Amino acid sequence: MTSTLASTLADTTVDRWERTAAEYDLAYQHTPPSRILGDVVLDFIEVRQMLGRRQPADHRVRLCHVAARLAATAGIALVATGEHREARSWYQCAQLAAEETGDRGLRAWLLAREAVIPMYFGAPAAAAQLAQRARVVAGSTVCATAAWAPALEARALARLGRADEARRVMAMAERAFVRLGPEHTADLAYGHTERQLRWHIGSMHTALGDTRTAQVALDRALTLYAPGEYLDRALIALDQAAGLLHVGEIGSAAQIGMVTVATLPAEHRTGIVLTRAREVVAAVPQRAVRMPMVAELREPVALA
Repeated sequence: MTSTLASTLADTTVDRWERTAAEYDLAYQHTPPSRILGDVVLDFIEVRQMLGRRQPADHRVRLCHVAARLAATAGIALVATGEHREARSWYQCAQLAAEETGDRGLRAWLLAREAVIPMYFGAPAAAAQLAQRARVVAGSTVCATAAWAPALEARALARLGRADEARRVMAMAERAFVRLGPEHTADLAYGHTERQLRWHIGSMHTALGDTRTAQVALDRALTLYAPGEYLDRALIALDQAAGLLHVGEIGSAAQIGMVTVATLPAEHRTGIVLTRAREVVAAVPQRAVRMPMVAELREPVALA
């Protein structure tokens, strides 16, 4: 019994695993998702083994928090590669781990993360429902998801054509963002930054056809990203292309889309980006499908 009770982890070991989870959260913008996935699954297996042994209550809670974040990172990587069904399984696992922690902010964040799947893979109604659940779970808690979830919900509502609801919910997101402290707005992993808010605002207005307002917000968002943060920059640029299609600027839209896909490193040219690029191609009016610039956009998308 003495041996059993003494075989627990040191605080420094749990600290290291918490740092490891945070490092993954920061890496997904610039590290290829396939590489992240391979590494994070190996680390997840180690944490699972530690949770299978007796741990003090506080260590168990912290390890469950780490497990939730690692599982969510696997889900993020799988979404990026287009494996959204597999990603859902990892998010479900992450939710089970999060329930062990009692952390409402973490549970809400995971729901918002899951809402990204239907947002980009053709089910905006499901995305709106998941984002609304995330907003409800966050409740009055001052956390990043209190601002992020309604922003996602507004984007989904805009895609459904529910303009008034979308604008009302986005206003909620902006009010929640103002209440966040710097520990939330500066956290690139679990926080909600200005660049993300501007992107969501721009994406919502793109879907609503308010291109001028959308372009201002999207331009601002792009200036706040570093050149090597590939994933979000590509998605923002494709939102810009979609907005230009709304106002008939087909050549400019095709140019932005073509450059975005063609210059993206091959290891980042994955499912979520290509799905959005195909949406842009599909939105080109029939009268313009034979334009040379449209053909140049279609080629890298088809090759990828």
